[in-house]
Amino acid sequence: MLKNKRKPGKLVKKPLKNAARLESQDDSPTKEHSEQSATSSDDGFDEPKPTPVKKDQTPIAKPKKNKFKQKDDAKNVKPPTLEEMKELRDTQNLFHSNLFKLQVKEMLEELQLKQKYIDFIETWLESFTAFTRQLKDGLMERTHLEVPLKIPQKPTGFVFSKPTREPYLIGAAGTGTLLGPKIIVDVALEMPKESLHKDDYLNLRYDQKRALYLTYVTERMKESPTYAQDKFTFNYHANNPLKPVLELTPVAKQVTKHLQVRLFITSPPSSLKHGRFVPWNNNIRPSLYGDEWDEDEPLPPTQHYNANVLFDLTLSENQAHIEKTFKGRRNFQDGLLLLKVWLRQRELDIGYSGFGSHILAAFIVYLNSQRILHQSSSSYQVARTVWNQLANTDWTKGITLAPASVQTEELAKFATYYDVCFMDFTGQHNLCANIPLSLYQRVREEAKLAVELLNDMKLNSFPLIFMQKCPLYSRVDNILKITNYSSINQMLMLHSQPKFKYDYANYGYPQLLQLLTELLKKGLAERVHSILPLETESTPWPVENKAPVIGNYIQLGLILQPEHAYEVLNKGPATNEDPEGAAEFRSFWGERSNLRRFQDGSITEAVVWGTAQDAPAKKRLIVRQIVLHLLEHHLQLDSKDVQYIAAELDQVYRLSPWFKVNKLKTKLTLDQDTDAEALSPHVIRCYDELARQLHGLNDLPLEIVSISGTSPVFRYCEPQPVLPQARFAENHILSSHVQRVVIQLGQSGKWPNQLTALRALKTAFLIEIGEKLEEKCHLRWVMTAEGLMVLKQGFCFLIELAHNKELALLKQEITERGITTYVDNPASRSLERQHYILPKVSGALHSLHQTHSAFGPTVLLAKRWLATQLLDDGLWPDVATELLVAHLFQQRYAPQAIASPQTGFIRFLQLLAHSDFNGELFLLNFNNSWQEQQIADLEHSYRSDRQSYPPLALTTSYDMQHSGRLWTSDQSPSQRVLGHVTRLARHSLEIIESSLMSKDLRFVRPAQLFRASNEGYDLVIQLKPDLVSNSLTYDLGSPFVSFGQPNFNLPRAGANNLAKIVRQLRSAYSDFAAFFYNPHGGKELAIVWRPPTEFAPKTFKVTELQACTPCDNGKVQVLRETLVEDFKILLKDFYLRIATPEELKREQREHQQPKRYFNANQPQEPSSKPKKHKAQKDSSEQGAPPKKKRLIKSTSLKALK
Repeated sequence: MLKNKRKPGKLVKKPLKNAARLESQDDSPTKEHSEQSATSSDDGFDEPKPTPVKKDQTPIAKPKKNKFKQKDDAKNVKPPTLEEMKELRDTQNLFHSNLFKLQVKEMLEELQLKQKYIDFIETWLESFTAFTRQLKDGLMERTHLEVPLKIPQKPTGFVFSKPTREPYLIGAAGTGTLLGPKIIVDVALEMPKESLHKDDYLNLRYDQKRALYLTYVTERMKESPTYAQDKFTFNYHANNPLKPVLELTPVAKQVTKHLQVRLFITSPPSSLKHGRFVPWNNNIRPSLYGDEWDEDEPLPPTQHYNANVLFDLTLSENQAHIEKTFKGRRNFQDGLLLLKVWLRQRELDIGYSGFGSHILAAFIVYLNSQRILHQSSSSYQVARTVWNQLANTDWTKGITLAPASVQTEELAKFATYYDVCFMDFTGQHNLCANIPLSLYQRVREEAKLAVELLNDMKLNSFPLIFMQKCPLYSRVDNILKITNYSSINQMLMLHSQPKFKYDYANYGYPQLLQLLTELLKKGLAERVHSILPLETESTPWPVENKAPVIGNYIQLGLILQPEHAYEVLNKGPATNEDPEGAAEFRSFWGERSNLRRFQDGSITEAVVWGTAQDAPAKKRLIVRQIVLHLLEHHLQLDSKDVQYIAAELDQVYRLSPWFKVNKLKTKLTLDQDTDAEALSPHVIRCYDELARQLHGLNDLPLEIVSISGTSPVFRYCEPQPVLPQARFAENHILSSHVQRVVIQLGQSGKWPNQLTALRALKTAFLIEIGEKLEEKCHLRWVMTAEGLMVLKQGFCFLIELAHNKELALLKQEITERGITTYVDNPASRSLERQHYILPKVSGALHSLHQTHSAFGPTVLLAKRWLATQLLDDGLWPDVATELLVAHLFQQRYAPQAIASPQTGFIRFLQLLAHSDFNGELFLLNFNNSWQEQQIADLEHSYRSDRQSYPPLALTTSYDMQHSGRLWTSDQSPSQRVLGHVTRLARHSLEIIESSLMSKDLRFVRPAQLFRASNEGYDLVIQLKPDLVSNSLTYDLGSPFVSFGQPNFNLPRAGANNLAKIVRQLRSAYSDFAAFFYNPHGGKELAIVWRPPTEFAPKTFKVTELQACTPCDNGKVQVLRETLVEDFKILLKDFYLRIATPEELKREQREHQQPKRYFNANQPQEPSSKPKKHKAQKDSSEQGAPPKKKRLIKSTSLKALK
């Protein structure tokens, strides 16, 4: 096969004449050429000699009419240049395909700053430079602005000195790597040396003068007519209250919405001695905060405050070195842009502890100085090398940009004072001083994942690395929020050590982060993988207002280790072997620690958080128990002052409290607060026992070869609790759930060749199985049109018999010439999916749940969310939801697997909200059975023939023949439904994000997400509650009417009358209306009319008369009133009332009881209620039907014409 691929190697030479246009034209021949070269060679140079090209071209040149033209073409063919060969080799060796290269190239072109912004920045900097020259020295006595600094000492008289150095660009503006959509231009204005005193290194004096200098410059700018119309605000740089900056939004029309100037005040390097700011020195005395300190004890170091001052003192020198490396090197600039996009999408650069992009720029300079990066490296090579080095380099031991002459043995000493150590060019300032170890490790993990995605040839890694937004809150499993102001102050006063208070200049946030991280890491140990700070950017404030206090709340994200997070026991040391360790363990855990004896004979201290028999949902809250106990025991925080976000949404698949399990006659031990996830193992154990009984039927004509369960409950994907309540009634079984089982028999050549006879024989075989089960196992059974229904331990199973011959007979067609062919059709695809493919997929999903315990409950949340948005299986297939969630767990979107169902649900919403369904084929490679070439062929087929695929294309490794067309169709889901679900997911994500990252809001209530909106619907058909059973899941209410009395009557097994009626309505009237209902016990059917063009008069045609009514000029027209009458006929006894959503809202506002549930079958009850008008009472006594008819034909319905 490889030999055949290399034979047409001569084609590689042929399109080289177009290689010179690669930079300006992305045409398909170039793309095909790069793909062919990538498969034919490994290094880009091992290609066939040019002589075969002439041999292949000579046959083409044989026709006389092309003889001279062929000679001319041969003269124009030139050998590839060195640049063309290098580009081809890079495409082949570095990129997966030409597609990835083109995507990177296109993104970089879009990221380039427009010329109008470049011109504006240059003009603004020139005008600001002229403005600074006009500033005058003087005493700053009074100011109309507030100084943007919160310090214990009041500002004293400050003498302003005119800056001696012109302002200059720093950061991204200096390196030419500005990134939108909001372009932030950083400008540095250097205070002169005369403004500072030699003792200003002490007690925040430098920070005070810096803030006063910024206030004076801001006031003069506001007085200047050049900036009078601009918007002035103060803000804290990187959420650091000691780093106020001026944010100026220009009023210029062309940039006002997309550009902002940020003014930093810095100091010259020689203004203060750098040696005073080494990490082991103290520059904030305890007397500043009124504290007393023993003179015999050394003062604690203030390494973080010292680094804060060194940032200003070394800024100009560091910026000069970085600009020297980046100037004129477009490859380094583009590489940094790629890295900044990657970092911003993961939100790792936000806040006080953020991993800023300036660190990445410095790291590129470091790699270049170490000769790991070369000047000729492409932008892709720059980004890839940085990721690779980030993943494999340990910064905790320290790295430095300082030259060898400046490097000293103190680097190791520097590293002991910080979690992460990356020294700058001076060898004095740590660029990563404020970065905690957990966040640095997270950056390394993300970089490692990026390299792994680039190395994976089976997927297109570009959208996963650059396009997909991955906020940090969606990467953690649990979130701890402490926002109570008094609780924060209590922790800082009682439990924060003085050394941290001085080190961080009494800034509360890093002290809380240090305190909580140490405590939780010790208590959770192996249960947690990492604890990450979740920060939001500080909000700017007007320059006339006082500086706000920040850092008075904290949010931490916990990434759990699924292998250990849900263990019910914390085992301590043995008392007799390690008495000191046992005492420490008992002191740490407090009253929860007890002395216990274990089966191995050991007697140790232990803390028990639950039992091994607890439900999975309860075990997932063990970490929550531990955290709340630690906060209460060590920090005296009450649970009401702490918000721990974990498993709040699990409520939606719990058992309804209206249903009482103690009334069930069953041997199973069931709790009232059980849920669908905890009940699934009971059904699976019952199914396993039934399978053993079926295998034990030895006297059947054919042996049972395989038994497979295909219902969602067998793969932990059934969102409705399945209880053992099925029972026998007369000649049928009553059950709310039927579990489907497919069996296959051994081979035999005696099966008939006719479809009807084969199905009759299958029925006879199933009847015999039922008789044997009743005789040997005492199981009751009923034969139905779908298969054999068996009742076992309160569960109902539907046994179907699969045979290959039935599938072949369904596909069989005889042509006009009498030739027998086998062609796929809807019936054969449905049978093949149900009997052959679904059992394999069900087994794979069951195995996936065994590997990732969060898979099943994530599916339950996803299905419940879609159902509560009035999307049933006819609009959005349930299997499609399962496969999309499986795709999340299969693909490595994050360094760690999903451990929390709530996090899995958030990522499912992100998948729906941000995926390009029109351009993405969702591949589920179970057991890695697909090869790289097969995946490439599938994606090529999908891209080249997109119109033949449904809007949502899903394919697994078990349905290659029907790839992308088996689980979904053009109508399920349709393009409109897909767009509707995307909008719903985006709105839900906005609600979740605002509640998660807000200081004041608590996490969303389930009803905010799992209840559909009542807006946008034209009609609502209320159904009779006694004919529609309620779901056993927790009911969050209807979007249209208030709660009513639930109905838990068991329907006939397998009879879903409402779903059948809705299918009939859609098949007959889908051209005129769309139908929505909640399949989990919904009692309303919502209708949306199609656009008015469908109801306009049209020419009379015999083939288009459905639901039409004659109108003027010999035309016909579809009337909504006529359709409503048709709906009533189809619904028959199910229909109770038809109203508009506005009428139902009006009734809710007026506190009227909707005509539903209790009053539906009692026409005399409304008449017994006192009425204001006697005539209305008389009319109700005469007869209810006329009143009901008038209610349907309301004025609101007439207004719909």
